[in-house]
Amino acid sequence: MDSLIYSLNVVSPIFLLVIVGYALRHWKIMSGEFAEEGAKITFKLALPLSLFRSIYNTDIGQTFRPKLVITTVAGIIGMFLILCLTVPRLVKSRPQAATVVQGIFRSNFLILGVPMARNMFGEEGLGPTTLLLAFAIPTFNVLAIIAFTVMTGEQTGEVLGARIRKTILEVLKNPLFCGALLGILFSLFHIRLPSILDKATADIAAMATPLALLTMGAQFNVQRFKSDIKISAAAAFCRLVLFPFLIIGTGILLGFRGPELGAMFVLFSAPTAVSSYVMSKNMGGDGDLASQIILVSTFFSMVTITAGISLLKAFAFI
Repeated sequence: MDSLIYSLNVVSPIFLLVIVGYALRHWKIMSGEFAEEGAKITFKLALPLSLFRSIYNTDIGQTFRPKLVITTVAGIIGMFLILCLTVPRLVKSRPQAATVVQGIFRSNFLILGVPMARNMFGEEGLGPTTLLLAFAIPTFNVLAIIAFTVMTGEQTGEVLGARIRKTILEVLKNPLFCGALLGILFSLFHIRLPSILDKATADIAAMATPLALLTMGAQFNVQRFKSDIKISAAAAFCRLVLFPFLIIGTGILLGFRGPELGAMFVLFSAPTAVSSYVMSKNMGGDGDLASQIILVSTFFSMVTITAGISLLKAFAFI
């Protein structure tokens, strides 16, 4: 019951903010143009600063655990490769295929990771989770950029060499990648921001999730949701059940226990990242489908996360 109540407390605000955004647009308080501009501000400023600060506040050098990092990053890349090979065969529209790939492999770890780990293990068990933030989040962003650049390039008929050059350029100039890279550098070299900048960046970073959810709600398309429910439900199943079962099972076989296994569980069992909507909107994907995958995966994560925590505790793995 405690796990269920906690899951409800974690995911309910996400739905509430989406509903508020939808209501604001319906009541003509928020215009479509404002929602579009808000999504751009989130992508180019608020989310990069949120990502920067999450890594910036992590002491990578002191908490580094090679086995955990390598296993986790390998799991993310493995998911990505499997999806890139299978999803385009099942989803013919390349913008939709790229959106589905991102919706499955990219989790809401940036927002849910630390709160969930703190709830399960207390402050003393946060080390593995904060460490994985510094490696998993940049990996998510780089792979998402690759997915959108390559798949939409296929649709426009670009040659392979051009797509590779475009992909590298898109990675280097992407605001989320830049935010992650700066966070890693600041953390490794223990560079601290002046108090004025620290407060300003913290305030802007705090806008990232609320603004992303409000603009997503304002642009939510009910008719598209009905027509694409099979795709979003399949993506949510892979996001919440199939890949967590495979990867967490592998982690158990490799000997991970306690906070380390808990960090892996949170990363791979969390619903689809809210930031995937903003990425889809800004990189030629299907924003409507992205928002649907987020909502469906977030709703059902209340059940899957609760069941997963209960099972891992029952077998004394965490």
